[in-house]
Amino acid sequence: MSRAVFEATAPCRVDLAGGTLDIWPVYLFHPGAVTLNVAIDRRAWCRVELGGDGVEIESKDTLQKARGRDVSEVLEQGQLTLAAHVLRALGVETGVRVVTQSRVPAGSGLGGSSALAVAIAGAVSRATGRELPPEEIWPLTRDAEARAIGVPTGIQDYHPALRGGALALHLEPGSVRVERLAADPARIEESLVLIDAGATRFSGINNWEVFKGQIDGEARVREALAAIAGVAVRVHERLVAGSFEDVVDLVAEEWEARKRLAPGVTTPEIDRIVDVVRDAGGAAKICGAGGGGVVVAWAPPGERGPGRRERVDAALKERGIRAFPARVDLRGLDVEEA
Repeated sequence: MSRAVFEATAPCRVDLAGGTLDIWPVYLFHPGAVTLNVAIDRRAWCRVELGGDGVEIESKDTLQKARGRDVSEVLEQGQLTLAAHVLRALGVETGVRVVTQSRVPAGSGLGGSSALAVAIAGAVSRATGRELPPEEIWPLTRDAEARAIGVPTGIQDYHPALRGGALALHLEPGSVRVERLAADPARIEESLVLIDAGATRFSGINNWEVFKGQIDGEARVREALAAIAGVAVRVHERLVAGSFEDVVDLVAEEWEARKRLAPGVTTPEIDRIVDVVRDAGGAAKICGAGGGGVVVAWAPPGERGPGRRERVDAALKERGIRAFPARVDLRGLDVEEA
């Protein structure tokens, strides 16, 4: 008897502005909150095969495998629980094999685990004959990831994984309104530089500290989040208007506010990278919750000659700091029968 086999990929993302606000109910305390991000061509991958006995999950990144008679038995082992929770959310308890590869390091701040959850959900739902629209996949994967990591998760990572391109997520009471930015993706792409900051960190730690700070009424956290919310609105306006040069100072302003959110958001290496970028005419901040991973620099190129981008590239190379290219990925979730 033939087995249903599907493969899926979904892009990771770079958060441009307004990150952390996307954790419910944090954004409810900051009316008008918006999170801006862009899908990049680092795509999480999975292969789902239905049929046979039991559950098998394999990670090509960590070289781990988990096997059991059903999802409950896999969860008891405490490994590869994200895939197991996605299977459970889709009502698949046994008779399935899942192989995954994130293709970005854990703790990079690029939303790799969320993109992977979206890819798994897309492949499983297609394989089981109940293909789901994005509006149903993102809450399902958000909740599966929250169960896997044990702390609240934001919602921004799932939308670029599902839709691709550059997005503005308007965080409104009762709904999340997704806007595809009316900005040239090619111009966004040429203004972005991604830089490896070395050590990674479990993002849930910083997010939980910020979450608690907002709910507990810590003035420092609330004021920093309000500043981040205000900057994100202005970044949205500048991108739509095509005023990319104006975004440089706004990225720098958001980074100063973000460092006030929680201890451990920055590190000496991140500070060094940010300083190099700033001195060359650009601005930079950590991706995701901070503490390590990938730094994103914003540095538009010159129109008729060397500009900020060219100076930043040269400064990073001179100091031996590794930057790597990333293209804007206009495709979202892609599922094919294998």
